[in-house]
Amino acid sequence: MKHMRIALLFDISGGELILILLFVLLFFGAKGIPDMARGMGRFMRQVRDASNEVQREINRGANEVRQAATEHQRQFNETRRELEQESPAPKPPDSDMS
Repeated sequence: MKHMRIALLFDISGGELILILLFVLLFFGAKGIPDMARGMGRFMRQVRDASNEVQREINRGANEVRQAATEHQRQFNETRRELEQESPAPKPPDSDMS
């Protein structure tokens, strides 16, 4: 039977995670851990908010480019129609060459 290792975040096994948590408990103490957790929560929220803002800016820029491209295509089509109306296409030569 193969020994299966459960991989957690950043490829940390369960034993390694317990060792890290024990170190954190010793280093920060029982009273410092909630403050540290709050700080991490705030940090994660700020990262998420910044990520969402970047995504909104990218979408806003993409929409502006899309609208500009649509407007240019519309202007191009109008100009082409105007030119076609001003000078009709030349008629093909008669094919009656007998």
